[in-house]
Amino acid sequence: MPDSSRPADRSSDDLAAVHVDVDPRVTPLALDHRGRTLRGWRWDDGTDAPEAPRVLFVHGFSSTSAGSRQLFVQAARHLVSRGVVAHSYDRLGQGVSDGDFFDITVRDEIEQVRAMIRETAGAGRVHIVGHSLGAVESALAAAQEGERGASVTLWSPAGVIVDDMTVRDRVMGEPLAAMRERGFVDLAGMAVGPAIVDDVRDGLDVYGRAAAYQGPVDVLHGSADEVVPLEYGRRFAEVMPGGSLTVVEGADHGWSSLPWRRRLFDALDQRLESTV
Repeated sequence: MPDSSRPADRSSDDLAAVHVDVDPRVTPLALDHRGRTLRGWRWDDGTDAPEAPRVLFVHGFSSTSAGSRQLFVQAARHLVSRGVVAHSYDRLGQGVSDGDFFDITVRDEIEQVRAMIRETAGAGRVHIVGHSLGAVESALAAAQEGERGASVTLWSPAGVIVDDMTVRDRVMGEPLAAMRERGFVDLAGMAVGPAIVDDVRDGLDVYGRAAAYQGPVDVLHGSADEVVPLEYGRRFAEVMPGGSLTVVEGADHGWSSLPWRRRLFDALDQRLESTV
C-alpha cells in the first residue's frame, strides 16, 4: 500500500524548503533608536562561527519580525540549516517594539533599518531581505549604507505607497477620507495616523535614492500580487544598477503557498552562494 504520509516528489521539495528538523538557537535582540527600543530575534546554529554569512529580514507595513504567516521564521530556519545567521526586528509601533503605529513615518523607518544594518553587519557585511514596504525601506537604507550591504533582496516591494497616498488617496485599499473626517484610518484594528501620509506626500522618492545602491539586487514579485502590482517591482529592478527581476507566476503579496516560498528561499540560497 502507498504511504499516505509521504508527499509526492515535488510537494516533498516544497515542504523541505520550509520544514527543518533541527531547531536553531533563537536569541532576543534589542536595539536603541533615538531613545526607543527595537526588539527582534537572532537565529543561528549555536556554533558562533565568525565567518557565517549574515542576513537581515525587514518586515512589511503593520507586520512583525516573524513576517507574514511566519515567512521570516521559515526563511531563517531554512538559512540557519545552511550555516547562515539571521536577524529580524520589529520596527517602532509594530510587533513588540516601542512606539505607536499611529506615529510611524517612512523616513524614520528607513533610519531604523539603517541602524539594523549596522548592528547586524558589525565589522562585516550583511545580506538585506525586505518584504513589501520593508523592501522599499531596505533598498533606500542600503543605498545609504554602501559597502555594508552585501546584497539586497526585495520581495514584492511596495513602491505603490507613493501613488496610493498621493494619487489614489488611499492606504492599503482604505480611503484616506476617513483620516480627514476623524484623524485616522482604521486598518484592520490598527490606527494609521496622518504622520505617514504627510511624510509620503512631502516628496518621498522611493526610486531615485534606491538607484545609489551599487550591489546585486534580486527583485521577486508575484504575477497575482493583489496589493502591489507587478509594475512596481519591475521599476526597482530597472532603476537599481545591479537589479534583476524574477516574476513568480500566480504568487500573491504574502507568498502564501509553499511552492512560492520555495522560490524565494531557493533564490536566497543562490544569492548567498554567489556573493562573497
